[in-house]
Amino acid sequence: MLRLIVSHTGKGCLFGALMCAATMSLAKGNESWKQYKSNEWLEIHYKKLPNGLTQIKGQARLEDTSTKSVINVLTDTESIPSWMNNVQSVTLLAQPEPHQSLVHTKLNLPWPVADREMLTLSCFSQLGEHQYILKIRSVETKSGTMPHLQITDIDINWVFLEVSTGLNITYIAQAKLNGAVPNWIANTASLRNTKRMFDSLKIRLTESPKLLTDWTLPPGDCDGF
Repeated sequence: MLRLIVSHTGKGCLFGALMCAATMSLAKGNESWKQYKSNEWLEIHYKKLPNGLTQIKGQARLEDTSTKSVINVLTDTESIPSWMNNVQSVTLLAQPEPHQSLVHTKLNLPWPVADREMLTLSCFSQLGEHQYILKIRSVETKSGTMPHLQITDIDINWVFLEVSTGLNITYIAQAKLNGAVPNWIANTASLRNTKRMFDSLKIRLTESPKLLTDWTLPPGDCDGF
């Protein structure tokens, strides 16, 4: 049974990068990974998929942090608009299971792209002793039920590997923006926003508690999700 949550202060799952995936566009063909940015702690690559979407991969190496700390930041729905670009609001609607979150997100995208919104379901689980995964998928709704264009075909995975120095993150995302947006605008924005998201996440983690005793979204069973 769904446990409905009507306020913005509940702990939902973002999704962080949902906004980044929101700006991806259609492309043709299939390619190998191409590098967009690389520095001492972050690498971003992209490629075109057979299904026509552009997929983005971000790999970050963060010192002195943990999966629990990142999940705490990504589930703080009230604070997300203050540090993530183009996010107007994030609302936790329900939790089908303790380790799942149904979330509605409104995006204020830069001109000439019209505002978008999305409905997503996330699931968090543990893969091994020091490895976790956060899966985020779109929830389809009937046409016309949302005031803005809906982003669909969202497929996002955050994989967290805890190491002696901190945390290694692998983030892979794709989504269908929908509407009439030139490919070059959508692809450029998606890559730029992914970089900004990781930069902002790194800063946000330095401002958040490092020693957490409880999960804000506990790991559970995501088989078949």
